[in-house]
Amino acid sequence: MFLEQGKISNLQLSVLITGFVLGSSVIIPPGQGAGHDAWIAVALGLMEGLLIAWIFTALARQFEYKTIIEINSLVYGKILGKCISVLFIWYLFHLGALVLDNYARFFKLEIYPNTPKTVLFLLLMLVCASTVGRGIEVLARCSVILVPLTILLIPVDTLLLIPHIDLNDLMPILDVPSEKLLWASQGAASFPFAETVAFLMVLAFIDKPEKGPSAVSRGLLIAGFFLIMAVARNAAVLGPMAVITNYPSYLMAQVIDIGDILTRFEVVVGITLITMGFIKISILFYGTVLGLAQVFNLSSYRPIILPVGILMVILALTNVGNTLELFEFAYKSYPIYAVPFQIGIPLVTLIVAKLRRLPQTGGDQV
Repeated sequence: MFLEQGKISNLQLSVLITGFVLGSSVIIPPGQGAGHDAWIAVALGLMEGLLIAWIFTALARQFEYKTIIEINSLVYGKILGKCISVLFIWYLFHLGALVLDNYARFFKLEIYPNTPKTVLFLLLMLVCASTVGRGIEVLARCSVILVPLTILLIPVDTLLLIPHIDLNDLMPILDVPSEKLLWASQGAASFPFAETVAFLMVLAFIDKPEKGPSAVSRGLLIAGFFLIMAVARNAAVLGPMAVITNYPSYLMAQVIDIGDILTRFEVVVGITLITMGFIKISILFYGTVLGLAQVFNLSSYRPIILPVGILMVILALTNVGNTLELFEFAYKSYPIYAVPFQIGIPLVTLIVAKLRRLPQTGGDQV
């Protein structure tokens, strides 16, 4: 039963990882609890994220060409394995709704204030659903075009903002209490780096599984480098405003004004934000529908794309009441909520597989 016949290269995997990590983190930058030391929190979070990536890529290498849904059935048996898989699918589904909500709120507040939020949800979801229906290979090809443009924009922004950068806003370094810095780094690890555990639904389709771990690490390092640059730049340009504003990267772009000629640069930033959101939501949406198809032994995941997309929109509409609640959940509750899914399921599954001495699998993907 071939649910996905597409293949992606390790380069495409790295680019997808980079776009996924930048995703909503270019709207809501991580490490906010550390103040002007947020860039340090992001760097620490990146190191933790690399450790988590080592765990889930080791699991993927143990069971080549298998998604986490198939791995769970092999490790735990069909019944318990499917129960654990449903929990993992819920995480992908819930996270997809959260990211969808992040973007819709951003557009509603900053770009399209008169457009109903429901319309924004539906438009974003329709684009993602159309891509998911065409398979992981099409999404990977889109990322190869879209992600480099976003990566290029970050240093270009930084160069244009040099007249407004004040390095004193980054001083003194490490004056934040250690407990705040560690909590902010844990938050940065869980959002966005450890969220790449979602790629346990994608690693089954790379053409060279033995190079999967290095491709994942490369994508994380590239995204982490540019994210650290963006967070430090925002703090150096906006000062204390970088901590209290909801969307510092977008506000920062409004500062750019080169001789009254190059202005309104936030429009370009807004376009890149849309593309990164598209990639992240699509990956989570793809993992959700593919996982459900595998759990329920469907012959194709495409018939459930529309109903799952509608349910994701409904959850995004009802999940949190206002923007303040969304940020409260993202910075305070999510780093704890995500641990069982990001670390617990992959780590325990890997340990159980080793204890049971299950052989490394290979062969055709299903």
